[in-house]
Amino acid sequence: MGELLEDERVLEKYLSEELRVVNKSLPLRRKSLSELLSEKYPHVLTRDGGIHMFRKSELRLAYELLGSELADKLYLPIILEVRTEFKETVMSINDEIAARLIAKILGLKHYDLPMYIYPKQLGVLRRAIGTLIHYAFVFS
Repeated sequence: MGELLEDERVLEKYLSEELRVVNKSLPLRRKSLSELLSEKYPHVLTRDGGIHMFRKSELRLAYELLGSELADKLYLPIILEVRTEFKETVMSINDEIAARLIAKILGLKHYDLPMYIYPKQLGVLRRAIGTLIHYAFVFS
């Protein structure tokens, strides 16, 4: 029994390290929609030293859909967590303001948190706001 627990700890440590490597392109700090709209070249820095650029047209779309009141509350990029506990690829969003934007883009009248995104919906999101989203892999 003790050997099995040790094996599980080793596996968890290995998976945690792998996820850290896979998620190295996540942003160091996310910025508000308002802040990004004021930048000449809207971007955030990533953990691996890279730059994640945003399309101004997508930022403007988000602003039009959310309004000025929520522009200070939406932090970008929106992090879509890739879920591993389902049989198909499913992503989740835990942020209320981001979920509201995504619901508007997808034409959803009702949604819960976490909001789950399925492959067909992801295609719609990528076409509409592809640079505003980023993926994080999580171990569940």
